[in-house]
Amino acid sequence: MTAEDTGKSAEAADAAEQADILMPIPERRFDIYALTLPRGPNFDPREFVSSWRVRDGSAVGAVLEDLETGRYAILVLRRRVDHRFTVAADGGGFGSEDAALAALAQAMRPSQPPVALPPGERRRAPLLETDGRSTNAYFNILTGDISHLPALMTIGEIYLAMPRPDENFVPDFQTENFNARLWELHLLAAFREQDIAVSQPMRSPDFFLERMGHECWVEAVTANPRGERTHGYAPPVHVPADLAERLTGAPAERFAMTLRSKIQREYEKAPHVQGKAFALAIADYHAPSSMVWSREALPVYLYGVHPKVKDGPDGRVAIGDPLDRLQGEHGIPAGLFRDPAMKHLSAVMFSNAATFSKFNRMGFLAGWRPPGLSMVREGLIFDREPGALEPKQFRLDILSDEYTALWPDGEAWCQELEVFHNPLAEYPVAFDLIPGATHWFEEDGELSCSAYWKTSVLSSVTYLNLEK
Repeated sequence: MTAEDTGKSAEAADAAEQADILMPIPERRFDIYALTLPRGPNFDPREFVSSWRVRDGSAVGAVLEDLETGRYAILVLRRRVDHRFTVAADGGGFGSEDAALAALAQAMRPSQPPVALPPGERRRAPLLETDGRSTNAYFNILTGDISHLPALMTIGEIYLAMPRPDENFVPDFQTENFNARLWELHLLAAFREQDIAVSQPMRSPDFFLERMGHECWVEAVTANPRGERTHGYAPPVHVPADLAERLTGAPAERFAMTLRSKIQREYEKAPHVQGKAFALAIADYHAPSSMVWSREALPVYLYGVHPKVKDGPDGRVAIGDPLDRLQGEHGIPAGLFRDPAMKHLSAVMFSNAATFSKFNRMGFLAGWRPPGLSMVREGLIFDREPGALEPKQFRLDILSDEYTALWPDGEAWCQELEVFHNPLAEYPVAFDLIPGATHWFEEDGELSCSAYWKTSVLSSVTYLNLEK
């Protein structure tokens, strides 16, 4: 046998061994696993080539390429004893993709026991172990309905990716504060997706963001129903027929009372917050399906401007009328950002996407697909054409090419995230800190918008079809 034959035999043996050890996984699934990294699935200056897992799921990894040098690198994540991923290998310099793949297989160490916890680190509670608690209907749907398996898998991995969830996270998620905890999981994914370093160094506020020299503390808050909480899939609440009521009435009041309750906690006085930007991130769960239509009330309350459409000499135009008070029963002053006493509140963030539907879609796109399950998303897209006053409608299968083509790399976590900037902020939030969000700000006395995404979904509903 010649040396060449020996080399080919060795390569064939290596390939056979790798095929037995490694299984390919979609890039989007590896991106979810990589949310455990401080900056999420962002590998510059390297680019993604392929991703893999071992058969027992104890390790995942990716082959990356440095386009400037043409060399390859690997990134390997292994499970710890608490199931969290930790970096087991992160290195480059390989001359070929095959060489990198061989190194990847070796670094995954599938026969080795899970990685031990670092000294002094508390083992977090398993998300699905109820310890005899009476669980809420949302949790029961998530864990008991096969059509929500994609969401279950995605939520589980993002929970494991959280830097330091508080001790009440699991019982809250399983009982009365499911929505609040879901909102925190969504924020983590949306932030880290944007190459933002997200940490939880203090008990409050919830998150500390760092990117390109910019910083901001973020406290998550949810607008909840009054009195008894709504459980399970309650019938949708119809959109108020009166536009003024929808913009300046009860929905705006709910936002106002929720934000003011957080403002009263005076986070800005904490030593670690002083001298830094501080934002509240709010999601609306105040009524079934309310987040589909309530979003417009938030900027009305924040800026004290009532948007209207009127007929002008050149056709219909959008204008903004000043608003002193909301129409609701409490007579709450409008224009939170007009109050100089609110200068410590740098911005308010919002998304209407912290839902079962979002987590289900992202998990489905990542390859967690129960047999027979399909998803169709229907909704309204913001029309950025000059002079457009009405949104566009869409209805698409989320696996279709048309749906993927709505955005450069398909659906992302941060596409619905909006940042409303306080024009009087003492410490403004830098636009570059959260580059994938839609930013709203005042310019020359007018409310302006800067959006990274050409296509922005204003509201949507995802329909599930599970063929037997």
